[in-house]
Amino acid sequence: MPTKSEQRQIALALDTIENSITIEEAAIEKTTALKRATMQELFTRGLRGEAQKETEVGPMPESWTIELIGRHFSVVSGGTPSRKRSSFWSEGTVPWVKTTEVNYGVVRETEEQITQAGLEQSAAKLLPPGTLLLAMYGQGVTRGKVAILGIEAACNQACAAINPVDDRVDPKFLYHFLSFRYEEIRRLAHGGQQQNLNLEIVRALPVAYTADRGEQSEIVAILDAIVRKIDLHRRKRAFLDDLFRAFLHKLMTGEISVADLDPSSVGRKTTSELTQEGNR
Repeated sequence: MPTKSEQRQIALALDTIENSITIEEAAIEKTTALKRATMQELFTRGLRGEAQKETEVGPMPESWTIELIGRHFSVVSGGTPSRKRSSFWSEGTVPWVKTTEVNYGVVRETEEQITQAGLEQSAAKLLPPGTLLLAMYGQGVTRGKVAILGIEAACNQACAAINPVDDRVDPKFLYHFLSFRYEEIRRLAHGGQQQNLNLEIVRALPVAYTADRGEQSEIVAILDAIVRKIDLHRRKRAFLDDLFRAFLHKLMTGEISVADLDPSSVGRKTTSELTQEGNR
């Protein structure tokens, strides 16, 4: 049984981690609110100080255009190889994305992989890096979320895979615009108990954009910078959660002693280290 002095040291160390977690949670909330406000400003006012006009998607700069996604992008779905065929799944090497993995970010790895036979003998398609994915259905808040492929991968039939057929709209610009329109997109779903989107609905989604690709790129750069900040705070929060559990376990099992504690250094991990981890 630790002495009272030792108990105080343990409590201080754990409190230090918990306080750091609280700080990161507040930073995530604040930066997420900044992202929402910035999207509202960028997609309704642009960057060129133009007058606004009212449209079906709300106010936007006078020179901007509204067109359907299907005019400038191909929109297809994927497929699921038969689970009854082990040859479609066993020792698979083709990354296969499910809607639960479409969650506002870059998909660099997947929970499941399919084989080449599974790819060729199903509706699944091999998609290039940079493909924009939109979850057409899924549990809870999944429907309507978007992500971008950072790898060559296939996806299931619940995902819409979106790729440009011309250079009018930057796919990253579309990614951020669809993120901005998340709630409106969800309301377009229909069906029975589980309401879904479909390819027809996705192709008919309006996108408001500037023909100035330079302005599109500037908007993408601004939002990407905020997203990187949010991701950094999330990684720091995840690191602190893991640290708290590991720290508590090692104290309880005697792997570390109270004499080893240095509360001032608990939870210290540099921003550059976490940034490097996020870029891997």
